[in-house]
Amino acid sequence: MEDTFRPFELPRVSVVITSHNYRPYVEDAIRSVLTQTYQRWDCVIVDDASTDGSAEHIRQLLQTIDDPRFRLLVRSENGGQIAGFRDGFAATDAPFVAFLDADDVWLPDFLLAHLSAHLNATRTAALSSCDLFLIDRDRQLLSGTYLLLRKPRFKPDSRGLAITPGKQLGDLAPGIAYSSEYPITYFGPDAYGWMWAPTSSLVFRRGALEPVLGFPFKAGMGTDYLAATCAHLAAGSLILSECLGLYRLHGANASTSVSFAGGRVQLSPGYQASEIVRASDVLDYVLANAASLRAANGKAFLPEFLSQHVRRFGVLAYDPRLLPFLDRRGRIRLRRKRFVRSLRRLFGMGTA
Repeated sequence: MEDTFRPFELPRVSVVITSHNYRPYVEDAIRSVLTQTYQRWDCVIVDDASTDGSAEHIRQLLQTIDDPRFRLLVRSENGGQIAGFRDGFAATDAPFVAFLDADDVWLPDFLLAHLSAHLNATRTAALSSCDLFLIDRDRQLLSGTYLLLRKPRFKPDSRGLAITPGKQLGDLAPGIAYSSEYPITYFGPDAYGWMWAPTSSLVFRRGALEPVLGFPFKAGMGTDYLAATCAHLAAGSLILSECLGLYRLHGANASTSVSFAGGRVQLSPGYQASEIVRASDVLDYVLANAASLRAANGKAFLPEFLSQHVRRFGVLAYDPRLLPFLDRRGRIRLRRKRFVRSLRRLFGMGTA
């Protein structure tokens, strides 16, 4: 009798597709999940009170596909992307969670590559992000990279650690073995600033994301920024240099409505205007979770993070909650910033 003992089971991934009035695109997203080479997944599609017939279209499509791993949740009121994230997250229980915008598409090895990276033998991380091809509404290719992803472009990043996939794991479980010529880089929680590609590039550990999605954020836009920035603080990020999905620019994206002209994707005025609300949300989250973040990352972590955050978003310097968490140098810098701003206001020079 053949011995079928397995030392462990490979982890499941819960996929959450969020959709609002994306009927022309959502089938592409759903079918891209269906074609994944890593098959240990379940998928919940959250329709955020669409008015274009999306829900019925999805319901009929799932009947045709007839795969019990798919489920549809239909919200009675529009709550925005963060409501879709929360509802989808609450409806799943896998140790890894991936989010896919209904207007985007995954390539077949998306889940396999991310899970292989997460299970490497060098560093574990709170989330991973891969590169994305940019396409237009008709899937015509616009760019071979998402420029803001912090992957090696000219030379290795001095803050990042090169990750080698775990050969032992591949020997024990061939189903997770994934070979790629593209670098994987780990950035610890002390690496500050946006380093990821958008929502459809992200795979989170449930334990890192749970406190984030449970937090009462005020921002109505930029859920990927809040989720990635705050989850990263728990255990850092893995950056996969390989393009594993398609980010669709169709002129009605929530974060950009500007035609792609090369270089960085240009953010819409509305998205840029809400930047300070998101920055304030991150500050609130960090201060509310100060004890756990200090325990995870050491005493010096909070002063350094908050100093960088205030340098980037100067208006936050007026928050009286900051001072107890800053080191001596940070307090001096904060008081100086406040003094300079007061002088500028006094002499009518603005606050820039």
